[in-house]
Amino acid sequence: MRLFQIAEYMNWLKRSVILCVFFLSPIALSAAITLYNTGTKQNVSLNTQTVDGIEYVSFHSLNQVFKSIIKEDREENRVYFNILGEQIIFLINTSLYTYKQTNYNMIYPLRRIDDGFYVPAVFVTEHLPARFNAGKQVSLVGGKLQFTNPRDSSIRTIVIDPGHGGKDPGAVGRKLKTLEKDINLEVAIKIKTLLENELGLKIILTRSDDRFISLSERTKYANDNKADLFVSIHTNASQNTTSHGIETYYLATATTSEARAVEALENQVVELYEGGREAVQRYDDLAFILSDILQSEYLEASNTLATQIQQNLVFGTKALDRGVHQANFYVLRGAFMPAVLIELGFLSNANEEKLLLNAEYKDRLARTIFEGIKRFKYRYDRIRNT
Repeated sequence: MRLFQIAEYMNWLKRSVILCVFFLSPIALSAAITLYNTGTKQNVSLNTQTVDGIEYVSFHSLNQVFKSIIKEDREENRVYFNILGEQIIFLINTSLYTYKQTNYNMIYPLRRIDDGFYVPAVFVTEHLPARFNAGKQVSLVGGKLQFTNPRDSSIRTIVIDPGHGGKDPGAVGRKLKTLEKDINLEVAIKIKTLLENELGLKIILTRSDDRFISLSERTKYANDNKADLFVSIHTNASQNTTSHGIETYYLATATTSEARAVEALENQVVELYEGGREAVQRYDDLAFILSDILQSEYLEASNTLATQIQQNLVFGTKALDRGVHQANFYVLRGAFMPAVLIELGFLSNANEEKLLLNAEYKDRLARTIFEGIKRFKYRYDRIRNT
């Protein structure tokens, strides 16, 4: 009997501790907010938690539904909430936020709990529809909270451009007479396969065989297909047979003599194969496009893409890092998207020419370029979907 009483007492004590923990804890599971997705015609639930008697929603839950992101500024004690193409700025531990330079009061404060931030449920049920109703992105219809599908601006289509082709061989290996156009195409096809198989993206080649395509047609092709990225694949050459290494370029005015030399080498295709000086003049007449791009979002994004690719290439191949550079390549002009040109190595260098003919090395080049594009995509998608 005594053992039975002790067991009963221990069970009672355990239940009491659990109840105390539940009631004394500042956060406990509560109900859910139901939203109606007008795009999918389905209901979506946002779980809420009760914090000191007030219902809260985690930013993690909001981010999953609205494809939003947050960024904390510890110095300013702020949280930047990017949602539906707009930015809302919260002051941590206060009920205030700013939207389009106007301050609003949620009554209850934004709170940090453990490693996450929580916003009062009233922000979702009342403030979001009030702020975004004009665009019908979030609205209260017949007492039901509904929202449209967040616009998905993720990178979906990439144009890979194997440089040169057809009557234009590009650089020619000094020792083994390797043709640049062949190396470019082989590596481009490998990159295409990786991006399609591992990321499920739509990949378009400007050429899939040995044919000549003008430089302007390549970027026009990318624009016509509404590509999100343009990546041009090349191999290098130099009068100095000891020159070696990998470098990546994006469109801007060349700032070094080396960059200007590569720019001249790649741009001479126009004079040699597209109609001489008159053709060059036609490209130069388009120089105004450069100034537009320099002031657009694509300059910074192209720089970032070039950096990601260059870092992965150098790490994966152990080749000399010749860096990321700016140059005014004709092939990148008019590409209204992040665009880069990669120089995989020097065919004028006997050792690198031999490497560039090696199947395993070409696989490694393709894999590391793929990894660079993948890293860029993950970062860029988050920015574009806010």
